[in-house]
Amino acid sequence: GVRRNVGSAECVSAIQDGWFITGHDDGRLALWKEEKKRPVGDAIIAAHGYQGREGGVPRSVMCCDAINLSDLLVTGSNDGYLRLWKVNTEEKIAGISSLDSIPIHGYINSIAMGPKGRFCVAAVGQEPRLGRWDRVPRAKNRFAIVQLIGDE
Repeated sequence: GVRRNVGSAECVSAIQDGWFITGHDDGRLALWKEEKKRPVGDAIIAAHGYQGREGGVPRSVMCCDAINLSDLLVTGSNDGYLRLWKVNTEEKIAGISSLDSIPIHGYINSIAMGPKGRFCVAAVGQEPRLGRWDRVPRAKNRFAIVQLIGDE
């Protein structure tokens, strides 16, 4: 078989019993089942787009979190968006699909989902959490609280 370079995992999040998601420094987003050695379904390539223009270097998936026992995943990077994904864990059609994106300026360095998925908190900064390269000068170092589900 052909061996491809595989980027290192930047984040991991459990989504269902025995299922988890990984976000990678090469921009991939992958779904895994604990008894498998390879990702299940097709990985999302360049989940947060490319640096510069199309065909450039894919942006790293810096953080991810999911509501436990659900199908909702949230990821962050430095493309200006908090991204929401639908995760399908049904055996024959398992995979990840894009749901929505919420504009947030700066590096999204960490994400935590609130109870029952009503909101998520994103740690946003001018720089990546592990370095001082590629600064976003107009970004504010802050927490962004994003409401996901309206109060009923």
